[in-house]
Amino acid sequence: MRHLRYCFYSANDCNEKRPPKKVMQSLGITYKGVTLQTMGDQRWYWGCENVPEELPGYLSDLNADPLEWIGCGVSQKLADEITTGAAGNG
Repeated sequence: MRHLRYCFYSANDCNEKRPPKKVMQSLGITYKGVTLQTMGDQRWYWGCENVPEELPGYLSDLNADPLEWIGCGVSQKLADEITTGAAGNG
């Protein structure tokens, strides 16, 4: 299971106009939850599965522990679901 960062700035540079959710669907990526990070114009996708080997330039691995982000866009419930493997496509 991986966590991914979707960068709106990079998506715009790549002329990607679809909403992030549609991009994730088109790549076949499923996820446990998503957090909007407005300070960096990003979305963080937690607990991603079915991640293709090659990702578009605006999607990259996110090296973060959801438990450390509780209260900053991640609820205790979501963190628990991500770390235990429950739920899906937040």
